[in-house]
Amino acid sequence: MIGNGIIQRKLALLDDQVLKIQQHFQGMSLERFSADWAQRSIAERSIQVAVELVIDIAERILALRNAGPAATASEAIEKLAGIGVLPSPQPYGKMVRLRNLVVHEYESVDPIVLFDVITNHLQDFRSFRDAIDHA
Repeated sequence: MIGNGIIQRKLALLDDQVLKIQQHFQGMSLERFSADWAQRSIAERSIQVAVELVIDIAERILALRNAGPAATASEAIEKLAGIGVLPSPQPYGKMVRLRNLVVHEYESVDPIVLFDVITNHLQDFRSFRDAIDHA
């Protein structure tokens, strides 16, 4: 485990964020989700925050390991895999790409893709946490 208090606090925030997403969208149908602007907005922001936490944690670990700064969030994830903190950059690189889509191309976020993330891929955030805990 990486013993930095800031990292541990951010991991706890990540756990809380994922739990809130899971609880909020539990049992929601794709049809309701797609038709409800507010629910899509909640999902976009919630996923953005969760991915920002992943990026913050990655950058902090790189600094602690003297692995040099990353030019992009995707590079930070790749570097974590390169130094053995993560077993692979995937699926975390996909998280960063989704965050970039939400932030920079917000008008074209596909509700089906977003719904898939909140219903089928929240475990990826837990896997990230587990990898950090075992690093």
